[in-house]
Amino acid sequence: MNNVYFSDLHAEHGNNLEDKFRRIVKATGFIDTIEKDELVAIKLHVGERGNLGYLNHNYARLLVEEIRSAGGKPYLTDTNTLYSGGRHNGVDHTITAGQHGFSLATTGAPFIPADGIRGTTYREVPVPGGKQLEKAKLAEGILQADRVIFLNHLKGHEQAGFGGSVKNMAMGCASVPGKMEQHSNSKPVVDSGACIGCRNCYRVCPADAIAMVEKKAAIDYELCIGCGQCVAACNYEAMNPRWDSGHEIFIEKMAEYAWAVHSYFGDRACYVTLALNITPDCDCFPANDAPIVEDVGMLASLNPFALDRAAIDLASGAQPNKASRFAGKIKGGGNPFLQLYEKFDNEHVFAHLSSLGAVLDYDLKRMK
Repeated sequence: MNNVYFSDLHAEHGNNLEDKFRRIVKATGFIDTIEKDELVAIKLHVGERGNLGYLNHNYARLLVEEIRSAGGKPYLTDTNTLYSGGRHNGVDHTITAGQHGFSLATTGAPFIPADGIRGTTYREVPVPGGKQLEKAKLAEGILQADRVIFLNHLKGHEQAGFGGSVKNMAMGCASVPGKMEQHSNSKPVVDSGACIGCRNCYRVCPADAIAMVEKKAAIDYELCIGCGQCVAACNYEAMNPRWDSGHEIFIEKMAEYAWAVHSYFGDRACYVTLALNITPDCDCFPANDAPIVEDVGMLASLNPFALDRAAIDLASGAQPNKASRFAGKIKGGGNPFLQLYEKFDNEHVFAHLSSLGAVLDYDLKRMK
């Protein structure tokens, strides 16, 4: 049974949230394994420009302090995006990281883009037992770390259903070619009856794959890269992921990328998830809506898949947020991400991980 250490967000004098965060991380035993001068990556998401729902940089600072106290040399890292925006290349990504508080001055560690200036610095790593893939194209700047801590934010996701450890490992560790490989079967479709011709999708498409035909969006699938930005930008549910085998393949590819990362690092990785400010969309979207449920707490484990399972189970017991735009969808008492994205079977990622050999069972250790 895998231990998942959990702390709620109640705080008081002498036991504040910084204390509680440090406690769950130390409980995993990972900090004690760090040796002098080891390079320790903190894999995180700095948030897209226009989005304020990403994690507070002080959580990264606390990890930096713990790593330094153990003798390690920490650095913050993430990979460049497939789509256009403030993290599309290493220069813009580093500027965005600094604007959002993820800098040497504020955290005590530098931010270093893991896949280079243009997202093409990667190495192929085996996917043990993969169904869709034999190898994953993972960022060299993460693979070269002696150890890594994944700092995850639990939230919804417009294609994966939810984001947590798996998403941070799979898409987050993939180079730009690796992201394209995962997305290649997930190109969206247009519901012309719901499309009002607002052109939001047209404006955000990084591949110029969308045209307006008779005041309706139309996709050129020869140009489409399947990044999902149009799905996130549409306010009228007119732009939707494919719900056929193509989307199932996307989920399985994402699971296999995460499995490759986990297999590569083994016991040299630790995973921390903050189930707070649980927004409906990914932090990569250039806006953030109100959270869909109340804050849950902080979790840490050496098993990323059990950690995701535990985080969703805890979020399933959280009260819906009445101020959310999706208040009518989130009923409480069930997986909020299944309720939010009704057509997504986000449980399929767990089924596929299990088929690869991942262990999902966990023992929740509640800490004060």
